[in-house]
Amino acid sequence: MSDDPTSNEQEPTLVVPDVDESTDIDHTDPTAYPPSPMWSNNAKLLTIAIGFVLVLIGVFLARNIIAIAALAALIAFLVAPLIRIANQRLHIPRGIALLFAYLAVFVGTLAFGWLLAQSIVASVIELDPVGKVEEARIWLLDETDENGELAFLGLTVDMNGVLDQLENSMNNDDGEGGIVVDAERVLDYVGAGLSGVRTVVGVVTAIITSAIVTVLVAMYTNADSKRMHAGVLNNVPTGYERDGVMMLQAQKRVWRGYLYGQLVNSLITGALVWLVLWAVGLPGAFLIGAIMVVLNMIPTFGPILAAIPGVLAALISGSTRWPDLENFWFALIVAGIYLLVVQLQANIIAPRVMGTAVRLRPAVVLIGLLIGFQVGGLLGSLLAVPVIASIRDIVVYIWRKLIDRDPWSGDDAEAIASES
Repeated sequence: MSDDPTSNEQEPTLVVPDVDESTDIDHTDPTAYPPSPMWSNNAKLLTIAIGFVLVLIGVFLARNIIAIAALAALIAFLVAPLIRIANQRLHIPRGIALLFAYLAVFVGTLAFGWLLAQSIVASVIELDPVGKVEEARIWLLDETDENGELAFLGLTVDMNGVLDQLENSMNNDDGEGGIVVDAERVLDYVGAGLSGVRTVVGVVTAIITSAIVTVLVAMYTNADSKRMHAGVLNNVPTGYERDGVMMLQAQKRVWRGYLYGQLVNSLITGALVWLVLWAVGLPGAFLIGAIMVVLNMIPTFGPILAAIPGVLAALISGSTRWPDLENFWFALIVAGIYLLVVQLQANIIAPRVMGTAVRLRPAVVLIGLLIGFQVGGLLGSLLAVPVIASIRDIVVYIWRKLIDRDPWSGDDAEAIASES
């Protein structure tokens, strides 16, 4: 027998009452329980901090597919009006309207690609690269002195190494003209060709796969756009419903105004460049105009980069309209045309088609373009301006709430509300 005086006391046990299914709580019914307690402010802050860290980790792990996701979202945003028009105005079911819109975009892309390929072939034929290389070789041989040195812009360049390569490639062992092709060189050419084919096949396969995935993601985004829109508004905290609707409309205004405006602006500017350069006789004018359409989507730097191929083409090939005009002077004329067109689109076309959707200072745009190019390359430069404008609207909203002002007051609020 134990000497412990408490040994006779019974240890507490967990008593589980009998459950009568006819009268007690049904444990499989979630509505039978009261709501869970609200989280404290510290718990909410901790959850937000952990969620922010997890988002950063997820972005880092998915950094290689962010470009595909961003491009898919951009395509979905641009195609959305076609779906809406087909669904609401033509009364076509939404699923069929979605397929119709993407089919129209696909056909348009193929047509533009065919025209672009035709223009590239015509430009190569007009530029005659083989003839230009031969002309450059003859010019180089004529301009070098007996010591194999070339005087250019006040500088003396030793061209003996280049001349030796030209002689070895253009003369055989007998000293007669012709390209030297022996068995070893043939094998080198074949090996390089096969390696190039494998590389091209791999690149083409990767491009096609990425394009298919991007289009599928864009189609699913368009298909679920209404649900996503409703989901965002349904999760707005109570009392902030007006803020949620207005902020969503403000973001739509920025992206719709910028992207559609920039697209129309680029199409008009590219068509204008094509017509004017064709009129003055620049070979490959359609290709040069297509380059302007693509690069003009990038503010400020895009038109400058697009002018470089046109000026170089004018300097190399000259004009088919004015064959007696020296290439140098024709290149200056083309540069003047670009300057005039760029000023026209910046001061007349762009303000009319884009309106005041973005309203960013030029310095902010330049800094944003540099950051966007550093982060996402060409796509980052394209999306830098609307991203900055969206962040600006969010920061303005937070600041006005901090100083106890209505964030949706004034003319901007009326303009946003009228577009809803």
